[in-house]
Amino acid sequence: MKIAAGNDGAVGKAPKRPAVTARGLVGALTTPAILVILWAGVLMHGWTIFSAMRTRVRNFDFSIYYASALALHENVDPYTTDLESLGGGLGLEIDPIHYATDPPTFLLMMEPLARMPLRRAFWVWNGLNLAALIAAVILLLYGSSLDTRLKWALAALALLYAPVGEHFFYAQNKILVLFLLAAMMRCLERRHDAAAGLILGFAGAIRGFPLLLAGYLFMQRRTRALVWTGAGLALCGLVTVALLGVHQTLSFSHGLFFVTRDRFLVIPINISLGAFISRLFWYSYTPTPSAMELIRRVVVALAELGLLTLTVRATLRVEPDGDTGSRAFSLWVMTSVLLSPTAWVHYLVMALIPFALLTDAVNRGRASHRALWIAVASYVVVALSTSGRALFGPQATSAIAIAVAECSFLSLLMVYVAAYWFVTDRSNAVSNPAAQQPGIASASP
Repeated sequence: MKIAAGNDGAVGKAPKRPAVTARGLVGALTTPAILVILWAGVLMHGWTIFSAMRTRVRNFDFSIYYASALALHENVDPYTTDLESLGGGLGLEIDPIHYATDPPTFLLMMEPLARMPLRRAFWVWNGLNLAALIAAVILLLYGSSLDTRLKWALAALALLYAPVGEHFFYAQNKILVLFLLAAMMRCLERRHDAAAGLILGFAGAIRGFPLLLAGYLFMQRRTRALVWTGAGLALCGLVTVALLGVHQTLSFSHGLFFVTRDRFLVIPINISLGAFISRLFWYSYTPTPSAMELIRRVVVALAELGLLTLTVRATLRVEPDGDTGSRAFSLWVMTSVLLSPTAWVHYLVMALIPFALLTDAVNRGRASHRALWIAVASYVVVALSTSGRALFGPQATSAIAIAVAECSFLSLLMVYVAAYWFVTDRSNAVSNPAAQQPGIASASP
């Protein structure tokens, strides 16, 4: 008979366990009935999204990508030319964007789609996104301690994750970044630093915000990966300049300025830290040049600096070049989303990285109970927020509708907290919750 030791080291006193345990949750997810329900839900949800997508070939955000690619194809600067003059004949939804806002390397990547008819290009793009999502989920679950049934359950939950549906509804591009960061993480774990650096350089060239992970590489003393990140970024830059020219490449500054204007920060589903804090100010006054506006900018800067400081301090608890389980990596991923100049609900697909790593760690008995449950709560909160926005309608301006929309930021903040506790709660881990659980793999610490 095994005798448990208490927290004070005494023998004979069993440790206190929460009423609802991680083992109970994992056990429930792996029952055949729940697996059938989850995958039936995936099929129904997938059909619903597909049906909605068929009517959105000319709508945001693919309409902007396609019009921008058309501009490049016709040797027109998409950052200074009104896209409505290019896509208007196709009935593309352009207003109120009008100008390209994506990095030039990304637009260059999209240019081949402009050579296809609109509808075909739309489905090719979404097919690539679906392939990237499947590959990302495989990468995140590959090599984990999880039982096969639990992997299938988590794959279903990933496909049902509200930001994933939001991503496909708008034909967005963040799932490609998710795939690249998952590949980068696995390369780092296998000491393929050159490949990891090149991947990060490419991800940074097409989207920008992932470049914050260079700070992670620096703190983990992965110098070779850091050098290759610079090389990858420089290579992407040289190819972009060679094909687009210096003037058109630098013209991206117009798009960056446009997308960070107050008119976009004020939208409740802009979940970046700076946008959220700005809205807290603007709910009480109109954003006009004033002393309050100066205070707002100072508060935003201090909050962003404070968040980065928290991430750095947490990373310092991890031995250099010793981020076992990629804990700190997941924290830097969520930090990059929060500190992005703009971040929409579909950016939360990045949360699949800490979700997968945290579940694996809990299964091994190497993650805290509170980190798991706040991650679960985040998953639920964003689902409720997204459903609430659909119920109220996109143009709703009531206090309740705005509060529901703002919950998407709350969900992002909860993922950050889960990742932070994932890194810092090393001495407060769940004691092997999968031990002796039928069908669940357990690993020795």
